[in-house]
Amino acid sequence: MIYYGVNMYAADPTSKFKGALAMGVPGELAGLHAAWSRYGKLPWRSLFAPAISLARDGFLIVPYVANALLESSADVLADPGLRAVFAPHGKVLGAGEICRNPALADALEAVAEGGVAAFYGGSVGEKFAEDVRKAGGVVDLGDLVGYKVEVSDAMTADAMGFSFLGMPPPSSGTVGMALILNVLGGYGSLEFLKGFLGVHRLVEAIKHMLAVRMDLGDPAFVNVAGNVSEMLSPEFADRIRSRIADNTTFPSSYYLPKWSQLDDHGTSHLCVVDGDRNAVAMTTTVNYYFGAKVLSPSTGIVLNNEMDDFSVPSNHPTPDHLPPAPANFIAPGKRPLSSMTPAIILKDGQLAGVVGASGGTNIIATVTQVFLNHFVVGLGPLASVQRARVYHKLVPNVVKYEDEIVADGGEVIELSGEARAFLRMRGHQLESTASGAVCQLIVQELPESVPEEIKVYRGMLTAVSDPRKGGSPAGL
Repeated sequence: MIYYGVNMYAADPTSKFKGALAMGVPGELAGLHAAWSRYGKLPWRSLFAPAISLARDGFLIVPYVANALLESSADVLADPGLRAVFAPHGKVLGAGEICRNPALADALEAVAEGGVAAFYGGSVGEKFAEDVRKAGGVVDLGDLVGYKVEVSDAMTADAMGFSFLGMPPPSSGTVGMALILNVLGGYGSLEFLKGFLGVHRLVEAIKHMLAVRMDLGDPAFVNVAGNVSEMLSPEFADRIRSRIADNTTFPSSYYLPKWSQLDDHGTSHLCVVDGDRNAVAMTTTVNYYFGAKVLSPSTGIVLNNEMDDFSVPSNHPTPDHLPPAPANFIAPGKRPLSSMTPAIILKDGQLAGVVGASGGTNIIATVTQVFLNHFVVGLGPLASVQRARVYHKLVPNVVKYEDEIVADGGEVIELSGEARAFLRMRGHQLESTASGAVCQLIVQELPESVPEEIKVYRGMLTAVSDPRKGGSPAGL
């Protein structure tokens, strides 16, 4: 068990995001087991059967994965573990080819039979830790044995007549989305959200949110209660709204950022609702495509590069020329700041929807826009997800707008020329992007009012998987 401190990447900054030293202690398996222990009904072993089959028998490389492999081909080919799985014949697999990971199938079999202890201290963990050591990492078997799941209540935020059950800090997602919605909701009539002015105001609210979110961090290590309370307060939303001008945008410094922005990446998200209207919004990640660009040959597990989500002191100028955020500095056992925004949406105490996204820093903007599209503007679930989106990272001071062709089917998703012209007239610098974020959504149809005697309303469910990633919803 080795800890190098906040300056552990000073000698080689690239090792913060690439290579085994970039890996944080893997916690997903422990988290899933904790959730199953509290709420699961099926036998533990049965949950693994589909994943074991996919790993052993193979799965089809879809266009989105093929593009990710092509983009990361140099790194995939450079790592023996990744190369064996994703480039078994000397070049990365393409769309329509079959990918197999027998070592992962064996590891999953062991965890299915022996429980999570097989990884957190058992035979799978021993092999994994040894592979990490050989690859230059510092996470060892003791770190796996000592890993503890932190279970906390969902954070509740209210905005625009809805309640959002979401992830508390160290995620900035729930509080960030609530701040944006409270800023926009204070304009009175929300009709402006149907037009181009809504896009401008949304972008401005996003920029203000990004400036203040970097005060957040892991509440087990830094006191963020005051920051959260302020970001959720009506008074703070009013102050931000008063600084938004409908006829212009401003330089990044206008939004008063104190700290360099987190530039997180990746993730995957799923939404589930069952017949009893139990709901799950779950975001999971290894961060970048193929994580740290290392795969454990003995276990088939891709190493994450979650350490890149921490801020670190630096003698080199940051891209935004701001100091790194001390609330997000590395410490043993600490969890990094993120943009994850899994959310369960309630209306008058009844389930209205479940939503979440993948796409790093763009997640908060994506979930916010999809919510507004459906629950405020009134678009159908599919149109709400498909509608072209805008993104901003505060620095550089550029609005990224979607202009992409969906890999499966060739559909074009693009912000209209009229909307772009409206933004340019207000001084926004625009840049097209074909890689924004990907959203998953489930909505439940609710009547105007639910009779008091009905404790759990069961309306029609509609699920949408974002066509940007080629997924599709499933129902039983």
